[in-house]
Amino acid sequence: MSGQVVSVEDQTGWDEFVAEHRDGGFLQSWRWGELKQRYGWRAIRLAIHGDTGFVAGAQVLVRTRNIWPGGPPVGLTYVPRGPLTDAQDDVMAIVHAAVELARDSGASFVRIEPSDTATADTLERCGFRASDQFVQIPRTAIVDLAMPEEDLLASFKAKMRYNIQLASRRGVEVRIGADDADFDAFMRLVEITSRREGFAIHDPAYYRDVWQTFQPDNGSLFIAHIDGRALAALLVIGVGQTAAYVFGASSNTNRNLMASHAAQWAAIRWAKESGFAQYDLWGMANLRDPDDPMAGVHRFKLGFNPKLVTYPGAFDLVLHPVRAWLLTRGALHARKVIHGLHAGRWAAA
Repeated sequence: MSGQVVSVEDQTGWDEFVAEHRDGGFLQSWRWGELKQRYGWRAIRLAIHGDTGFVAGAQVLVRTRNIWPGGPPVGLTYVPRGPLTDAQDDVMAIVHAAVELARDSGASFVRIEPSDTATADTLERCGFRASDQFVQIPRTAIVDLAMPEEDLLASFKAKMRYNIQLASRRGVEVRIGADDADFDAFMRLVEITSRREGFAIHDPAYYRDVWQTFQPDNGSLFIAHIDGRALAALLVIGVGQTAAYVFGASSNTNRNLMASHAAQWAAIRWAKESGFAQYDLWGMANLRDPDDPMAGVHRFKLGFNPKLVTYPGAFDLVLHPVRAWLLTRGALHARKVIHGLHAGRWAAA
């Protein structure tokens, strides 16, 4: 039997629980919830107590708004990479509590993206159905940081090792961003990459907020440069056992200097030195889709010889069919809601 589900107000206890769970990561961290609340979401942490602390929990993000002034609400309740628990009875209890929270908030549907297939099976028993949409990319690649640094470098594919060493020989250096000038350099590279690759980006204030929320203990901004010119940059967030490469960008010039390779190697070394057990490359292509825009990035990441991981994907429970359609298939589209691409009215999750 599962215990009682309660709302958590203890930040320290929550973060200890997330850090100790094998699937815990920054999306379930207290700081991430606080960040989301600055962009119009509500973050509610639901948990079940055991003898020595929490034994199950999920950070639930809720956002709704009225379709028109005084009209019915439309919105969603979202659980990224959760619930965190090994007991399926506890999964069911947490999910039921999240659904009731969604109903009380006027959400159109609940979307949960679990970390394992057992939880996915439990969601289906609770009435959820697999969705062909997702918020977090359901494929990633993990670099194991347990081995000594020299062995870790040796485990990479030969071309990756060569390019990392080439960057060093050609004078590329990597620094950890510490001030506004470093952040501005990062944003210039993000804008360049966006134009080159054709993807939408967030407002600069959002990237700054993410960076400042997690630095210096749980995140760092890495700038690969030569002669004072920033050539590549990436932002890493680390929580629990995992440091994740979340945002990255590179210049259109001097690409033969392999600055992106140098930046990634610096971030991996930082993650290892900081005590993280693994480095999450955060998103891989769907190889069954020849038009997947991440194909090139996928090939680059394979150079680190990572373990490929596939998550079960997204599971939805519809509470209000017409309003849910507006978000999942209609004019609003849930992924745009989550990632802040709808007329600037929604902030990323």
